[in-house]
This record gives sequence, structure tokens and C-alpha cells, in this order.
Amino acid sequence: MSDATGSTHTLLLTDWSAALERALTRGALDDAVTLAHGLLLRLPRHLATYQRLLRITWMLRRWEEGEEWARRLLQADPGNALAWQSLARAAEQRGHRAQAHAMWQRAFEMNPYAPEIRAGLARTSLETAQGPMLDLACLATLYLRARRWEAAAQAYRNLVKADPRRIDFQVCLMLALWQQPRAEEAYALARHLVAEHPYLVLAWAVIDALGDENDQALAHHPLSTMDPDGDYLRGVMGVAAAQSVRKPPELDAHAEEAHLVARYLEAAAEATARGT
Repeated sequence: MSDATGSTHTLLLTDWSAALERALTRGALDDAVTLAHGLLLRLPRHLATYQRLLRITWMLRRWEEGEEWARRLLQADPGNALAWQSLARAAEQRGHRAQAHAMWQRAFEMNPYAPEIRAGLARTSLETAQGPMLDLACLATLYLRARRWEAAAQAYRNLVKADPRRIDFQVCLMLALWQQPRAEEAYALARHLVAEHPYLVLAWAVIDALGDENDQALAHHPLSTMDPDGDYLRGVMGVAAAQSVRKPPELDAHAEEAHLVARYLEAAAEATARGT
């Protein structure tokens, strides 16, 4: 891609994402939106950018816009707490209290100590005298965070048995099995999940890690479009990046985009040098 002078700018995805994150953390939301939308023009299914756009829409209180990104993200990660939180706030804004409460509950199960989620759950509850209570789904989440894989797997087995429709519980069970490791069970569950839900990024990562060359070839396309450098898997789901997609992709950029990326990378380098 060329600018008005005919020069071409090529950026690594990792640099573009790092600049976007830096703009976001500094509160430069206009620049963050510019970088996010530019990145999605090149990688329309990039999950880490969806996550950052959700953070932006939350900060700007753009509930309806956040709802759009949340629904997209939940196709790939049905247990994403920020996505459920965004859906809940949008439903609450429309006055749909019962629907909002159910969505706040889903967010609470995946992030039970987040103050905003606890406040939303309490705000939409009919039981005003009692605060949110940890249930088995919350405990299972805490087992995952503590890397207590066996305990997490047992908890999620019980949750899946109680409600087989909850794909997020199945994804978390798969993660716990993968990390134990119980490779055969994790692989079988991953193949079962992608047959019906082709955008589940963690299931494709499991297939890529545990499968043969044919499995890796199948997993390459969804992983290379949703999470080519493993940014989402590492940063949001806390697992190792995909094996078959190793080299960060290079993206063509307009001059304005390249300038923004360079500016925020320089600012990040200066902050690191200062130790701030």
C-alpha cells in the first residue's frame, strides 16, 4: 500500500498491536480507534483487536457499539467476561433488566471479583439484601486461574453434565484437560466443538498443538485469521500461542497509520528506558 508520495509502509502485526495497546493505556482513544479500525481492514477477524475495541467502547460508554464487538468475540471465545459485561450493559441501558441480569451472571462466572461486574449483577438483581454469591462456575474459574487443572476439569465436567448447552463450560473443560495433560480427551473434545462452532479459537489451538500435519493444516486458516501471533491466546486466555503460526504477519499501512505506530512504539521505548 502506498501513500500520496508513492512510498510503501510495511508493519509487523506485533508492532501495530503494541502501538494500539499503548495508545489505549495512555487514554488516547481517538488514536486507538484509528489504529484498531485500520488493523481490522487487514485482519477482519483479529480477536485481540476486538478485545481492545471492547475496552474502548466501555471507556466511552458506547454501549450499542460494544454490543456489536462483544457478539463477534463470543463466537470465538464464549466465556469472554468483558464481552458478556458489554452485552449486559447494553441490555440494561435498554431497560431489559432480566436479560441484563442473566448476562451479568455470565460475566460474573468468568470474572467473579471484578468490581464493575459485581456492581452490575447487584444492580439488576431483585435480591437487594444479598451480594453476589460464588457458585460452582465461579469456583471452576478460580481453579483455572490457579492452574489447578484437575480440580478445574472435575468442576467443568459437572457443569457440562448439568447444562450441555453451555459451550463456554466445554471450552474451559477442554483447556483443563489440555493442560493436565490429558491429550486424547482434549483433542477429541476440540474436534467435537469445531464441528458445530467453527470459530472457537482455543479449540483450534488444541487441534493445532495435539493433532497431526493434516490437523495443523486445518487449524492454520482459522488461527491465522483470528490470532496469527497468539496475542489473544496469551493475553486474554493465558495459554501458549499456536504452534503452526510462528512468524508475525506483515501488514501494508498508510503513512498516517505508520506514523501513529512509530510514535507510540517510540513512546513505549522511552517509558521502558525511564523505568515507567
